[in-house]
Amino acid sequence: MCPIETGLGRTLNETYFTELATAVNYITSKGGYVVLDAHNYMRYNDPSMQPFSGSVIGNTSDTKAATTESLAAFWAELSTRFIINPNVIFGIMNEPHDMPTSLVLQNDQAMIDAIRQAGAQQLILVPGNGFTGAQRWLNSTCSNASLECLPNAEVLLAITDPLDNFAFDMHLYFDNDTSGTHEECTLAAPANLLPATAWLQQNNYTAFLSEFGAGSNPTCFETLNNTITHLEDSGVFIGWTYWSAGPLWGDYFLSIEPDEGPQANSTWPEVLEPHIRRYQPMMKCGISTSGRGGVDEEMRGLDGCLGMILTG
Repeated sequence: MCPIETGLGRTLNETYFTELATAVNYITSKGGYVVLDAHNYMRYNDPSMQPFSGSVIGNTSDTKAATTESLAAFWAELSTRFIINPNVIFGIMNEPHDMPTSLVLQNDQAMIDAIRQAGAQQLILVPGNGFTGAQRWLNSTCSNASLECLPNAEVLLAITDPLDNFAFDMHLYFDNDTSGTHEECTLAAPANLLPATAWLQQNNYTAFLSEFGAGSNPTCFETLNNTITHLEDSGVFIGWTYWSAGPLWGDYFLSIEPDEGPQANSTWPEVLEPHIRRYQPMMKCGISTSGRGGVDEEMRGLDGCLGMILTG
């Protein structure tokens, strides 16, 4: 969205932004919700081999790296443009990884501060290190000790929001390497969520499971159903979005896009739709007055990959 010649910051490509705003305004005018997700893995300047290419934002030892201040300026501008739309949720960064967790905290806090100083009051989804994986929230988030990938559960306790309207952004996959690239589900659910859930409860936080997906087979159906049931019963997960949907995905094995996605006639009717049908009436989770990503006011739906706000 930021022009190459100006780099990361307040200057946006207005043609690109107009297309984005048209989609956002259409969805929210129908009562849906949009999560604006900066899908850059907390990296910038080289998308060729994402999620691993590009310089880590805020890395002062890398002369090619964008600064924390530039990242904050981007969110100040973007949030300002949607400041009067309460159906927009700010997913400030997708899947930071392999970097000091203290730098994730620094960048997260700078983005939160910029959004609030701009006057935007909507819900903010705050990511952690380690691809923001829920299953490793209390553990070291990478194998390279020199990167100081301390547990999110230790470092992100320092996050502050003057409006207390944020939730931790978590992802979860169930294959053997938690990458979401295999059709087999080998990790027990919801056991893989229990440590993060307990941490949220103990610290009076909320979370949003903004990415999870699994193959289309009986084991994965059971895994997904148990996971969503846990989210519903936990009292601390306020919503979820399933990965993935959308016409550009074609025959991608996790897609539930109607008439196109391989899971449109399996995972959707077997697992997702029955849960969604029970979420009536649902609750609004845009601008909150109940603190730490709380929920209030009636809501008709949340649009993203595919998702719902839970009433808790």
